[in-house]
Amino acid sequence: TTNRRRKRRRRISSMQGSTTSFDSYDLIFYVLVAQAYRAAFASGYNFLLTFVLSVQLCAGSYVWWRLGECVDRRPSGHKTVRPRVIRMHRRRLSVYDKLPRPVSNPFVNDTWRIGEMDRLRISFNSIILFPLRLLGMIVSILIGATVATIATYGLPSSPSLKSIEDLYAYIDQRGVGLPSSGEEKLKFAYKYVSERANARKYSSETINKMEEKELLRVASKSLRHICWYRPLPPWRRLMLQPIRYVARSILFFTGYLWIDTRGELASPDEAPILVSNHVSFCDPAFMVFAAFPAPIAAAEHLKLPGLGSVVKAIQAVTFDRFSASSRHEVKQELINRAKKGSGWSHILIYPEATCTNGENLITFKAGAFNPGRPVQMIGVKYSGRFNPAWVSAGPSLFHMLFRLMCEPCNKMEVDFGPIYDPNLEEKKDALLYSRRVRDQMGTWFNLKVTNHSFDDVKLQALAIKNHAPAESVVIEANAIREHFSMKLDSIKRYFEAFLKLDTDKDGKLSRDDFLAGMEASGSPQWSNVFDMLDEDGDGYIDFRVYLIGMAFANTNLSSETIFERVYSIFDVDGDGYLNLNEFEAILRKACPSNEQSPEIKHIFEHVDTNKDGKIALEEFVKYVRENPKMAESFDSWRRALAPSASDPTALITTAKKQTPAKASDTKR
Repeated sequence: TTNRRRKRRRRISSMQGSTTSFDSYDLIFYVLVAQAYRAAFASGYNFLLTFVLSVQLCAGSYVWWRLGECVDRRPSGHKTVRPRVIRMHRRRLSVYDKLPRPVSNPFVNDTWRIGEMDRLRISFNSIILFPLRLLGMIVSILIGATVATIATYGLPSSPSLKSIEDLYAYIDQRGVGLPSSGEEKLKFAYKYVSERANARKYSSETINKMEEKELLRVASKSLRHICWYRPLPPWRRLMLQPIRYVARSILFFTGYLWIDTRGELASPDEAPILVSNHVSFCDPAFMVFAAFPAPIAAAEHLKLPGLGSVVKAIQAVTFDRFSASSRHEVKQELINRAKKGSGWSHILIYPEATCTNGENLITFKAGAFNPGRPVQMIGVKYSGRFNPAWVSAGPSLFHMLFRLMCEPCNKMEVDFGPIYDPNLEEKKDALLYSRRVRDQMGTWFNLKVTNHSFDDVKLQALAIKNHAPAESVVIEANAIREHFSMKLDSIKRYFEAFLKLDTDKDGKLSRDDFLAGMEASGSPQWSNVFDMLDEDGDGYIDFRVYLIGMAFANTNLSSETIFERVYSIFDVDGDGYLNLNEFEAILRKACPSNEQSPEIKHIFEHVDTNKDGKIALEEFVKYVRENPKMAESFDSWRRALAPSASDPTALITTAKKQTPAKASDTKR
């Protein structure tokens, strides 16, 4: 088994693809094109061919011009490195040891960058390959939509509810128990419709005030016909089989002439759920060809022109983002379909809930594992010149289609892995089940497992909206949320505060940006705070570092940790001791009164028990423990170093907000 896995890993090629501009597929393609042009000119239609060549030349020139923004003009082997700042005895937050920086970013796709020779090659291919393949794809989609429409002819999309009794019968057929009394039954029907209606159009209060006739009209629009919750008859499924080959033809026209597959697909009774990593729009197209499964899709997909009829025909499990009960219904539908002998086909689920670049596995959603049934693990990898990963920090959908269609041959590998049969503990805990399946997939398919999640995708959308780099907010939000018990809304508010400090919108804060935003230019204490946040010492902090530091400052900590942090911040020269000036700064921060320097000097001599002219950490901690009100002041000042989670844009100044301890309350 070990040798087989080693051979498997050696066979899997990197997603970055070939570094050469031309390969054997290009040469074969150019020979065929040359022969075709030679035969065309020999036929005698020289005038028409000259016109076609002129149009192609204009189109190729336009593509050449537009591809100029994709040319990578950086020096070979270039890597952006900030100047490293050398600091002796540099202090850092201990929380960085528990939250190490991720080794890779799963939401970045840099394969859209090209060289000048690639620019020439793609421009030439675009005038020959792209129009032919685009035409073939359009024809394939039209054929698939036609087949799906014919195969599902006569099946209504929504129920026709003429009376309240029809609504009662529909609810009963869905397996939901109705109350026995008439009044309670009517209230339950109103509640059932309000939970499934689009919340943007109909609020629960609006539906509860409706008359029965209006309620039936809303129910007819919001509910799906009962026939879509049962397997289609065999003859209809037989009529739908051409859709499998339509899906394969779409992949063919995007450049995937052949696809390397390994392993075997299990039957629905052995593994009713197929779990796969999600990289591109090409993934589900191949799965439709290979297994013809029912995927989980948003309800909006049913309204897509052409593809909507296909989504409906394959009986996808749809969910409504604006329905209160949609998540529960999807969960129940998965349980019903995953039962052994139910007659349903496979269920295809992408538990990452988003696309990655194909090198990583991010946090899985637990929904696919709620039924507690065996799942078959599937791994998809792309190789070649261009990776079609549909991520935020990557090319657009049209750019990906264009690049794929301009390549003579693209490469795709699909590995049908083993079946994972959950034990009793995993059946009871879907989250545990999902984590173990992810670990197994990472090992079997040679993928890196990270703590990124769909929350990082939401933060990227916020960054793009604010004209900031999308990759700057890929922070492993799930790990930070669990460690600090933070909500996503709090992280978004912290990011808004970070953007106010990041004036040039490059996703980094320099020391000057940080101090200017805190209105603390020239403050050695705030400079020390920046040093602690700057985990790698390069003189800049990104949003992840900023978020960890701010969350650390707003987290309940032990007294020992607070004293150590305050001691480190005010140790300006970083020698591990406090001199008289540094100790005076601490007292004036914790006790902002009119203490005279002679009194502070007297206190300094009292704290310096070994009379060496400096205060060690142990001496400082002992002194603060003897003054509880000063300890409270230090905690208040520590929390004031960061914006609060409820309002991170309010930068609190300690002198105004904290309740200081008076000098008369401290022991001399």
